[in-house]
Amino acid sequence: MLSVDKIYRRERNKILAWIRSRISDPEEAEDLLQESFLVAVTELDSSGSIEYLLAYVYAVLRNKVGDWYRKKKTGRYLGTRLENEFLSENSLSYEGIGPERQFYRNLMLEELSLAIEELPADQKTAFVANVIEGKTFREISEETGIPEGTLSARKSSARNFLEKRLKELKSLFLEEY
Repeated sequence: MLSVDKIYRRERNKILAWIRSRISDPEEAEDLLQESFLVAVTELDSSGSIEYLLAYVYAVLRNKVGDWYRKKKTGRYLGTRLENEFLSENSLSYEGIGPERQFYRNLMLEELSLAIEELPADQKTAFVANVIEGKTFREISEETGIPEGTLSARKSSARNFLEKRLKELKSLFLEEY
């Protein structure tokens, strides 16, 4: 079996080309390459051996590329408006925020961003336009032709779903906060 170092040197350009065919940002591609080999090295150290190391590296890469796309897709929802909508009421003010609270806050925002992607399209559109983009129901109604009351109901349904998701996460991991 070849060492990770030898595989890295021999296969680096080919693997990097594979990543670049999926992700155009050269810095992100290089980071994913290095992260994937780091995971392989860590796994190799913990288990002692990996039978098909190059195949394992590609499997890690596929997961990393998928994670990158998910994060990019949901990252557009992160921000002050989403925080104000959900986290301001959870007594997580920025005053004296330590690393644990910051981690909790970030975890909540990431989970909310992922949950927004799960909303039905009509609810997602109403919620994102109103909360994330800051549009009024009147503005959204004028753009879409959907009555304001319908938009309000859709946003309310979306908010209920997201609050439930947030509550589930808090009960699983973070009751102390």
